[in-house]
Amino acid sequence: MNVATTYDFQQQVRQMQANVDLILTKAPVLFGLIGTGEALTQTKFEWQNDYLNSDTGDVKSAAAADATAIVLKDGEGRKFTVNALVQNGLEVLKVTAVNGDSITVQRGYDATEPEAITADAELKVISRPRPEGEEAFRHNEINDRIVSHNYSQIFSRFAKVSRSQQQVNTYGVSNELDYQVNLRLQEMIREVNTTLIYGRKYPGAGESNPRTTGGLFAFAQEQSSAKFDMGGEEIGAKKLNDAIEETFKRGGRVDTIVCAPNVARQITKLASDTIRTTRGEGTVGHQIMSFMSDLPGGTVSSVVVDQNMPKDRALLLDVNNIKARYLQSFYDQDATNPGADYFARVIRGELGFEIKNAKESVAVLSNISKTIA
Repeated sequence: MNVATTYDFQQQVRQMQANVDLILTKAPVLFGLIGTGEALTQTKFEWQNDYLNSDTGDVKSAAAADATAIVLKDGEGRKFTVNALVQNGLEVLKVTAVNGDSITVQRGYDATEPEAITADAELKVISRPRPEGEEAFRHNEINDRIVSHNYSQIFSRFAKVSRSQQQVNTYGVSNELDYQVNLRLQEMIREVNTTLIYGRKYPGAGESNPRTTGGLFAFAQEQSSAKFDMGGEEIGAKKLNDAIEETFKRGGRVDTIVCAPNVARQITKLASDTIRTTRGEGTVGHQIMSFMSDLPGGTVSSVVVDQNMPKDRALLLDVNNIKARYLQSFYDQDATNPGADYFARVIRGELGFEIKNAKESVAVLSNISKTIA
């Protein structure tokens, strides 16, 4: 038998995006659901968060029906302006002064009946009417657009076969090296997906400390996303609805629940009128399950089962706010050393994740039961 001295695509640098798309179609994971953002031109990249301002404020301390000073929770005072009309039950309050996280109000506005305010109550801003002929209104936009950043990360795999392996015809495999390249590519996509969930952002410091890109848990921690403790119990409809509502109150929204298989099975046990399943186009043997919240309008969140998620946690998020941004798309090229008794290819790509509005549009459910009753 003559030993091969080359292989047919040795001189090619092959773009691998079509292969990546095929892998994600056959084995859907969260990475396959997010979009692709603008191409990167540098390893550190920034974006602006552009969420809607919340119109609901949380009360810190209880107040009697005749109290005019109301203490709000930290950071809630910025949601109110002088002359704002605020709903408390069926009572309407008129804000006469804002001092940090305390507001002064006129009780029983327009002959509405004053009602006591409990700690942790929610005050709904009805409107912020402005007087005629005023100066330019400088306090209406209560949230500044915050700039966030992340770093790109290099992902790489190495595929190698002996020259004899490449020449031998294996049943079902026409090209052993190409077959091994696709196996390594699958491993790399799994790593990218795991990084999207758990990655930590780090600018890098020399060859021994490479750059790393931050993922969902990192941005949830950094931006203080909503947290809900399940108390070691199975996930329930009430707390799931509470988490979805909290993102709405913060000015965001969620459309996806990412969880491990055990959590997905717990969700299927919820009331049948809150769950629906459909078979999506382009999937292979996978059902798409959706949770219908009890919020006005029936917010629907798709349940994404991802084996990489921890069994005791789930993430609620808006996938429209998550983008993969490439500095270098996936490709492979020859990596055979001259004279070596093998053929090799290196697969490489560099990308980072843009995760907008993590504070408003991400919620973390923790301490979920790992077992199913």
